[in-house]
Amino acid sequence: MTEVPPKLADDILPAISIIIVNWNGKDFLPVCLSSLAALDYPQDKVEVIMVDNASTDGSQKYIRANFPAVKIIRMDKNYGFCKPNNEGAKAAAGEYLVFLNNDTEVNTGWLRELVRPALKDADVISVASKMLYYDRRDTINTAGGKITIIGGGFYRGYGAKDCPAYNEPGYTGFGCAAGVLVKKDFFLSIGGFDEDHFASCEEQDLGWKAWLYGYKVAYAPDAVMFHRESGTFGTRSNADAYKVFLNTRNHLFNIVKNLDGGNMWRGMLINFCFNLYRWANYLLSGNFAAAWAVCRAHFSFLKFLDKMLNKRKIVQKSRKRSDAELYRLGVIATFKESLEAEKLLRLLAKGSYYKA
Repeated sequence: MTEVPPKLADDILPAISIIIVNWNGKDFLPVCLSSLAALDYPQDKVEVIMVDNASTDGSQKYIRANFPAVKIIRMDKNYGFCKPNNEGAKAAAGEYLVFLNNDTEVNTGWLRELVRPALKDADVISVASKMLYYDRRDTINTAGGKITIIGGGFYRGYGAKDCPAYNEPGYTGFGCAAGVLVKKDFFLSIGGFDEDHFASCEEQDLGWKAWLYGYKVAYAPDAVMFHRESGTFGTRSNADAYKVFLNTRNHLFNIVKNLDGGNMWRGMLINFCFNLYRWANYLLSGNFAAAWAVCRAHFSFLKFLDKMLNKRKIVQKSRKRSDAELYRLGVIATFKESLEAEKLLRLLAKGSYYKA
């Protein structure tokens, strides 16, 4: 049985800014914001910032009427996920930032436990929550994750029943951006989330940079929250054409920026083979929109290539850990681990739950 750690004293808790990006998510806000209002954390050390992507469903009016303490940043259109979070980070007063999806609910002790690993070890500059499904609270959505050589990553425990194995604290490759903590100074120093991503794969990019630059990402099993996966996106299915486009392109972005020379070319080759396989499967299954999305993603990647190569120079100049070290640390998954994760995703995709 895991020993319950002592409760952190209020006077050592840092100021934290919780940033929520919203786009027509009014139906999610009552649960999310009510759970934040009930947090066991000093109220004077928490601010909640909602960055609204020009919602038309009355989200802003609802918040002003029901949660007036929430600060609202109004965007003039839908900028996706990365830019709005960056705008929230620039306006944040906290020492730490927490990026939280609007389709979530948090436990009362979630925030206190989420910051614990960072207070224990100064090298920990990002912490992943333990996420369970909102509608299946005995099932893991994510308990941290591992980065893959094809530029993305997979969630640890995805779709598994919650059990003691997921109650052990430790280090992880990255935290799901539906509920991840990061030190503000570090986040701003790397330029925040890469806005060229728009949305998708920014969480792997963030964790990757934390490890590359000599820091650590921790997993906090007692920081429990519940997630309606892809609630804002509208579908859990990874065969959705727009998801396919973003994931395919942004994987390529991450390969170019973050892997060393030899692994970059290896990653590109494996990625190309994987995408060719996916493209053929989409065609054979009649999902022509997804097949075309794979093609469009490569065209878009080539359009951004010069920009990504310039970003690569910055990352590679600043890195303090080699790819070999990240493999030894278990931050980057082995090829076998990646194949097993892909098989699991394909198996889960056959179920009606993951097609919703």
